[in-house]
Amino acid sequence: MLPSQPNESLIDGLACLQALTVCSEPVGVRELARKLDLEPTRVHRLLKTLAHLGIASQTPAKKYVPGPGMHVLAAQSIFASGLIRKSLPFLEELQRYGFIVAYGVLWKDMVSYFYHAEPGMPVEQALGRIGLYPASCSSIGMVLLSLNADSDIRKLFKGRDIPRFPEGIDSLLEEVREIRRSGFAKIVTGKDNTSMAVKVGSPGHSAVALSGKISPSDVQKYCSILKETASRIEQ
Repeated sequence: MLPSQPNESLIDGLACLQALTVCSEPVGVRELARKLDLEPTRVHRLLKTLAHLGIASQTPAKKYVPGPGMHVLAAQSIFASGLIRKSLPFLEELQRYGFIVAYGVLWKDMVSYFYHAEPGMPVEQALGRIGLYPASCSSIGMVLLSLNADSDIRKLFKGRDIPRFPEGIDSLLEEVREIRRSGFAKIVTGKDNTSMAVKVGSPGHSAVALSGKISPSDVQKYCSILKETASRIEQ
């Protein structure tokens, strides 16, 4: 919920900062303005300010990329987050089952992954290697969406297409209610790949997932393993 007098400049500045971090290539002012639905002149001023602080940098082609200050902030946040440091040994343990192991949080209608490891991948390669991903297509995203009231989920997706749910919001909410009932999220793709996730924390602040060729008969087994991992992270 917005405060009674929100600081719009701060909101827009953080939106620019977040959008800049997920761009795979240098981005221009007008392109970023279109992404954020903001006036180009406003985005230009915000990017200039971020560049002055060293959080953004301008290329010779007058486009913008994350600056050294961004990497400092990222390092400081990882160091400050006891949750990330605490979770790593347990996430590494999950890799022995031969599936993709993922850990992430919900950001609006997207999932941000702290950790995403292919089978056999070293921990250092698994950290922060995946950008934002649609929550409706992710078991982590779905289990975290299920922690919100139906009315809040409707507001989040109002007037927008929902990936994986071409029928619309009612179809999404039907799956969300099943997740609340079962206590975990499960998504099966056309390649016989199953992704399943459980929340971490009470109330849930993040989620841990396994993804791979999980047979239907093993779903409850791995659900129990994920819940045990979540409880160990919480302790």
